[in-house]
Amino acid sequence: MNLTRHRPDFLLLVTILLLVSIGLLTIYSASMIWAYLQGKPAHYFFIRQCIWVSVGLVAMIVTMNLPFWIWRKLLPLLLLASIGTLCLVLLLPAVKDVHRWINLGPLSFQPSELATLSIIIYASHILAKKQDQLDTFKKTVVPPLVVAGLFALLVILEPDMDAAALIVVTALAILFGSGVPLRHLEKVVLPSALAAVPLVLFSGYRRERVFSFLDPFSEANLLTNGWQQAHSLYAIASGGWTGRGLGRSIEKFGYLPEPHTDFIFSIFHEEWGAIGGILLILLFAVLVWRALRIASLLPDRFGALMAIGIAAMIGIAAFVNIGMVIGVFPVMGIPLPFITYGGTAMLMKMVAMGILLNLSRYTVEKSHQS
Repeated sequence: MNLTRHRPDFLLLVTILLLVSIGLLTIYSASMIWAYLQGKPAHYFFIRQCIWVSVGLVAMIVTMNLPFWIWRKLLPLLLLASIGTLCLVLLLPAVKDVHRWINLGPLSFQPSELATLSIIIYASHILAKKQDQLDTFKKTVVPPLVVAGLFALLVILEPDMDAAALIVVTALAILFGSGVPLRHLEKVVLPSALAAVPLVLFSGYRRERVFSFLDPFSEANLLTNGWQQAHSLYAIASGGWTGRGLGRSIEKFGYLPEPHTDFIFSIFHEEWGAIGGILLILLFAVLVWRALRIASLLPDRFGALMAIGIAAMIGIAAFVNIGMVIGVFPVMGIPLPFITYGGTAMLMKMVAMGILLNLSRYTVEKSHQS
């Protein structure tokens, strides 16, 4: 691989560190009361997240210095590990009535996060390898979607339809970014969307999510399935423009269940207001922009597609999570990257950021490209 290496994207690095720092600060504030209500020390969730962030920073530094093409050599191991852990988690005892985590003593591992990163690398590899055959549906579209579909099926069995959807949509984003004709993508997207309808309508809790989303404040929904969304909107509204101030959220006092998880943006907005919320959204926008810029300046197609996939993984998750919190989308189990509490998610996102920073070291400005 004959590419000149230079310093990583400084703005991207600063953006990542800002997002991680904001995440830790928000988890510290959002989780203290919930930890107390669960009979745990007030700093319990914060300290655990600090441990994962520390491990994630080491992983980011390591992957930032690994040449990105090494991921092609590691791909068979990643695919095997993803399939193996996705199957293993289904055989282990359920945690909170679902099979999503593999317990590792005091810590736990979520295989769907590894699967999402693996599909980015696999789809990028296949589409870069067959870039001269993009017009051939069977050779370019089918292979990555078969693997993404297998991962998604195993994740649905956990059950976690939201994480499964993210895996498939991320793969589709890489296909789109590679230049696969839209007519090929239409053959996949339209049937998939139609197939998702009965999964929602004939699944009790998913159907209830949709109906409670339509009117979370109704008498029937407010005390049941609409509780989280209603109190999320209370938090958003009470934050105003400038917020109540750090640590002064009211909704975290038992009103919004597990406020340090998927609805953490509600607490952030309540304490920092619309100005803080907008600035956080801008940080995600900067991260996605830098990732896409890296993709446009990379002379290597495999690396460029990985950058697109990472941008899609972060951007889609942030868009869906914030949309859910503000009441634009129904409740979904998509965490807010770098902000939501979760060890495996943090670790895998930091590995992805390390890969992205490494890719930024091989970009070539357009004026210098031959």
